[in-house]
Amino acid sequence: MPKTALPFTYTEKGLNCFLKSFPQNFGMVKPAKLTKKEESELCLACGECCKRYWITVLPEEATKIARVLNKPKKDFLENDCILQVKLFPKSTPGVLTFPSTFFPKRIFELLKKNGAGNQQSFFVVPQVVLKREEKTVFNFIEKRTKTEKRNACLFLSPENMCAIYEARPEPCKLFPFIAMPGLREQYPFCALFQQTNKNLSVESKIYYQKIQTYFRKIDNFGFDFVWRSPPKKGVLFLNETQIGEIALDELKLMMPKNN
Repeated sequence: MPKTALPFTYTEKGLNCFLKSFPQNFGMVKPAKLTKKEESELCLACGECCKRYWITVLPEEATKIARVLNKPKKDFLENDCILQVKLFPKSTPGVLTFPSTFFPKRIFELLKKNGAGNQQSFFVVPQVVLKREEKTVFNFIEKRTKTEKRNACLFLSPENMCAIYEARPEPCKLFPFIAMPGLREQYPFCALFQQTNKNLSVESKIYYQKIQTYFRKIDNFGFDFVWRSPPKKGVLFLNETQIGEIALDELKLMMPKNN
């Protein structure tokens, strides 16, 4: 499993700054003239985004994916998704901010082991992400004839085709042009990003507003209210570094005012 998540961080401060920055920061990029076929060929010749990153899913996106897969949403969440919980040290009250005194002993020991045992409170970011698995894929960086074993999105084929393309989550649709500061330095591996520019600032703003609403619903009503049948286990991050695993029951204990 990868040790890092997508380069952009869903923090309360980051979300607010991101939304306030429109349109000043992100409205000046002019797209180059590439056809959809040319864009598709560049993406199919790489697939690195699906191999490198966890893909987050919102509840409405999970509904659409389950429909495409012709399976109940509960089965999709149980079999094809896991929890991803990020912890960010935070000293001031705010959305999804909880004292570490409520954290289960095992979680506290993981934080202590990773140098965060003295933190009094954390911004807790609970998400659902698509599962990843080790698979044999083409190494396009070293030409199409060579294969390698990589951890990749569950729905990525060896030929870099997406099994849920018509219902793929919003981060997949926006990548690599999701409008965040300094984005060009984030994706040196992406040929599409290097060869063209797109202004997806409006679509990015809409997506981040959805993310903000998602977090506030969890803060106000609880994780179980937003996710009726969430995955039972997943991965735990301190900031952007994976430090271990986490269970749904542990997550509930960490957010006492919501459960």
